[in-house]
Amino acid sequence: MTAALIVIEIAAPTVSDDALAVLVSACTRAARDGECVLAKNASDEQPTAVAIVSLRADDKMRVEVGVHQGDHDSWRTKDFSFLAADESLDRWRVVGFAIGTLAESEPPPIEETTPAPAPVPTRPSPPTRRGSGSGSGSGSEPGSEPGSESESESESESESEPQVRTGRQSRAQWFLGAAAIFGPGFDQGPARLGGSLYADLALPRVPLFFTLGGSAATRVQNDWSGATARWFDVSAGLGLPLLGPLQGSGLELGASVLTEYFDVNASTMGRSETRSRWTLGAQGVLAGRVQLIPDLFVTAEIQAAGFSGATEIRVAGAPIGSAASFRYLGGLGLRVRVR
Repeated sequence: MTAALIVIEIAAPTVSDDALAVLVSACTRAARDGECVLAKNASDEQPTAVAIVSLRADDKMRVEVGVHQGDHDSWRTKDFSFLAADESLDRWRVVGFAIGTLAESEPPPIEETTPAPAPVPTRPSPPTRRGSGSGSGSGSEPGSEPGSESESESESESESEPQVRTGRQSRAQWFLGAAAIFGPGFDQGPARLGGSLYADLALPRVPLFFTLGGSAATRVQNDWSGATARWFDVSAGLGLPLLGPLQGSGLELGASVLTEYFDVNASTMGRSETRSRWTLGAQGVLAGRVQLIPDLFVTAEIQAAGFSGATEIRVAGAPIGSAASFRYLGGLGLRVRVR
């Protein structure tokens, strides 16, 4: 007996190869005697069922499955709603299982509070693949006519089926990151260059994440005075994902309080002297992340910070610059999810 062929079309901008592999594998397992393939990999063989997966929002997906039954087609619809903490692969695994289940010629019965309407004969037609630009202008589902069984079955299933949430949403997520930072040193003269380390913690069902970090930087080169300057910062604060979940590509905004230790060392007439100061401030960060492989991201950020006051720097009585009360820095680095 030839295995039933289930063809899956993806109506989404970009989906990773790992997600597609998980989707097809889960669908094949749930379909029992069926085999699931992506539309781009399908042969010319007539499919037993066609599934269309569409991304309706960052956390919402819809599955539409058309199954050929006797002399008519039946379209079944199921909606999914996920949490921001749900992992991407888990979402596609759940969708794959749903496709395999809905594609069965006799799916599990659904409780109904009213008798099912008598089926209305329709013209024989095998399931057809729906792509961009196809479909009727009336907005009815592919392979169905007004009043047909496919329309009533789609409505009953989408209304009676609960929205699905994956089961790993109770796990906290940890991220570690390292970046090179660069920007102005004093209000004049050489720039500063350094590095930063930070850790982020995202708790389940909490829209914000916690962040703790530290950085060190020094002026790239000395000026005429030969003075060296160093900055050491420690910060703690909160972040908010603006676009995309933390485990994927996106954009985020952060705010934190920080304390900074700043010192300058200069040598004049064979004598070396160091001056330092501590100051408190507040910092805002706008950061973007791009996923390279699962759990590894490249990051870019812009920092802006304000401090309690400015510090003027003099060597041998001559000013060489000022550590301003406002500063901005850029950063470029890597971020990894550790759990």
